[in-house]
Amino acid sequence: MNDVKALILCNNPIAIPGIKEFLFYGKVVAIAIPKRNKEMQHILQQLIQDTGVPLVLLDKKDYQTQLRDCMEKYQPNVALMMTFPFKITPEILAMPEKGFINFHYGLLPQCRGPHPILWHLLNNDEEAGITLHKVDDGIDTGAIILQEKLKMEETDTYGILQGKLAHLAAKAAANLLKILSYGSIIPSTPQDASKAAYYEMPTAETLTIKWKTMTAQQILRLVNACNPWNKGAGTAIQGWGFLVMETEIAGDSDQKDILPGTIVSCNASEGLLVQTCDGKKLKITIVCLQEGFYSGWKLAGFGVQANQQFDT
Repeated sequence: MNDVKALILCNNPIAIPGIKEFLFYGKVVAIAIPKRNKEMQHILQQLIQDTGVPLVLLDKKDYQTQLRDCMEKYQPNVALMMTFPFKITPEILAMPEKGFINFHYGLLPQCRGPHPILWHLLNNDEEAGITLHKVDDGIDTGAIILQEKLKMEETDTYGILQGKLAHLAAKAAANLLKILSYGSIIPSTPQDASKAAYYEMPTAETLTIKWKTMTAQQILRLVNACNPWNKGAGTAIQGWGFLVMETEIAGDSDQKDILPGTIVSCNASEGLLVQTCDGKKLKITIVCLQEGFYSGWKLAGFGVQANQQFDT
């Protein structure tokens, strides 16, 4: 068996369960994060207290030099990227014996890009997952080492799915540790380029509810994708904009002749119910306004009432 000496590069709390797996077995020589990320500094300082593992704070202007110094000082034989935001040069990629391995919190090759959790929800996918792959000079294009999948539930919000994938990544990390412990060759499979899709940052238009054309299920997924990311999906009534944070499908509508986006009710007993284009009633349960967070029906206090229509 080979000893594993990992340098971990990260930038988001989703990485913590995976990091813990390597820390537990004493396989981490250093952890590096962007200097600007104060939240992760605090979390990791608590996590590595009394472990002897150093925390390296990387300056965006000089991080390549700092990474080379880390390689020379701590001599890792593998580097693990867990939500790391900076591009690594080919020179540095070649330094560890076992290379760089990326933890991608989504399924590859069908969901490449910086926000796979968001896009799995926006695309109404049936599955999400964690993919561990070798890092090459592309973005999320390297050969796949292992992949873990989970079935997405209708109730999964961005926050819930992120939590599930964080713990799924711990399982993947444990399996990776076994792979790294046996020999210097890491088995992997090239990605099928014919199935590949890359997703950029979403636009405001993408995160806006389109009442006239989106089904109740599509609106539900959009709202879930934006909670807590973006603090909700955008919408407006008579030019007054706000964010929808939580919805639920409240069954079939008995008013088939009204336009989608029409408010069916807005009161404490029935809630805020809206007609959708597929003949469903969608209950808006939580909204985010400039004035604060409210139950949907409390929009009545701002003048919202039955028979009004959403703008889009």
